[in-house]
Amino acid sequence: MSNDPRLPRFADCHDPFWPRVDLGRLREHLQLPRSVSDAALEVAARCAAIEAAREFARWRSVLRARGYKRLEDVAGHDHGRALRVCYVRFVEAAVMYSLGSTACLPVPRGGQVHA
Repeated sequence: MSNDPRLPRFADCHDPFWPRVDLGRLREHLQLPRSVSDAALEVAARCAAIEAAREFARWRSVLRARGYKRLEDVAGHDHGRALRVCYVRFVEAAVMYSLGSTACLPVPRGGQVHA
């Protein structure tokens, strides 16, 4: 990870199958206060991504067996989009839990799918 604050920062689980988590977007989407440090968010997001990868390991195994290298490869299918949303929501909820927040996650309006 770069220390340059102008560059986007990401957390991941070291498995290229799963999408990277943009920490800036995550902070904004979860409406985290500035009192949550970048380091705390990064650790929480990295741990959440690792746990999400464990939780969805069976899906990954099946999709890899079918020749898919990354979750984005199945994004054109309803099930692929649904799995991506589940993965992202899992990470968001795990981050909030890790940071000790009892706030509810924001819900997209008008049926928009979170990406």
